[in-house]
Amino acid sequence: MAHDSAQNPPIAGPNSAAPSQRLAAAAVLAAWACYLPLGARYAAFFLCAGLALSWVHRQRLWSSLVLTRRAKLLLALVAWMAVSALWSPASLPRIIAPLWMALLPLALLPLAMAAPAALSAHAARRALLHFVAASALVGAWTVVDFVLAVPDTSPLASPVDATGNQRILVSMLLALGCAFGMWLATQAGSTRQRWACAAAAGMALAGLLLQDRRSGLLMLPILLMAWAVAAAPRWYLKLALPLLVAAAAVGTWALSTGVQQRFAEGARELQTYAGNDQVATSWGMRLRLWQRTADMVAERPLTGHGLGSWPQWWRQNTQSGTLLHAHTTPHNEYLLAAAQAGVPAALLLLAWLLANVWASAAAGAVPALMVWTTLLVTACTHAVLRDAKLALPLLLLAAVCMAMAPQKRRDA
Repeated sequence: MAHDSAQNPPIAGPNSAAPSQRLAAAAVLAAWACYLPLGARYAAFFLCAGLALSWVHRQRLWSSLVLTRRAKLLLALVAWMAVSALWSPASLPRIIAPLWMALLPLALLPLAMAAPAALSAHAARRALLHFVAASALVGAWTVVDFVLAVPDTSPLASPVDATGNQRILVSMLLALGCAFGMWLATQAGSTRQRWACAAAAGMALAGLLLQDRRSGLLMLPILLMAWAVAAAPRWYLKLALPLLVAAAAVGTWALSTGVQQRFAEGARELQTYAGNDQVATSWGMRLRLWQRTADMVAERPLTGHGLGSWPQWWRQNTQSGTLLHAHTTPHNEYLLAAAQAGVPAALLLLAWLLANVWASAAAGAVPALMVWTTLLVTACTHAVLRDAKLALPLLLLAAVCMAMAPQKRRDA
């Protein structure tokens, strides 16, 4: 996250050398932790946040943590979500978990300040290369699993045979790994590095095409379009390059029977949607979740029902015993924020994500732009900041990419 001033961030002093080295090592661990179990992600995330706080303390920059517009938007969002707990009908134990997840992005504040100054662009690039390597490894194993059908009981089956949101996460991470690999290939200093990055991106793409989730397949063209718009030097290229990406995506869809089948399945689910609590298809349940949650928002549009109220309201207003009744989020971060803390909370969330997308694009920070675009778009179909499985890896990647912005920044 770049600073919201035209000035460069403070320069790390001599006492920050050790924290900088440790932060560089932690960034590499974070890159691999994205594909590891949840406990490893928490450990990597708080290790990075702790080292960033150490750097802020050494530089005596506590008062500067909340000077940026994005920091103020995040603090306003977190504060309003926390205040909404006062009128929530949920019990205290059921409020603690969503409150914890609402507070988690605050760790980005010290990382936003420390990463660009305490973590060199070279170290950040190395961490990103490790993430691309991890994505290529997962992609290669997906290919092996597709060809040989590795048993689910194999210790090597995860993350290929993950379920639920973890499987969706792998799909999105493979899309990011592919996009990062393509970008790194264009930045490589030698032909050997360029081909290595391109090959890793290709392996991540192979895994993405073979896995059975649509999330990453939808995200990859969006990420490439965002990159094209941000990097194109002329207005006509900003129009032409996204069209080229769209054509490539359509061509890939036309050549891949498996991809066609997955999207045809989704289209059938929408066509057969009956609009009742008996719905049992993936996209059909999402439509029902959004419709019923919109009803919840309409009941209290300004204040919402309070933090942690959605599961209780959902159980009371849906038919027991159905697949729909078992859901714990509406699979839409904006609707969840509006249902719990009103439309103002949803607008604050949208403004915060858009501000990060805009600042990343203005600073020419393509990897950060890709991560924030993923968060912005994925929030439409998942409770991406209220599920630690999804939130932690994406916030980890955002933290690593913060250090890769060019030193010359614009006011955003």
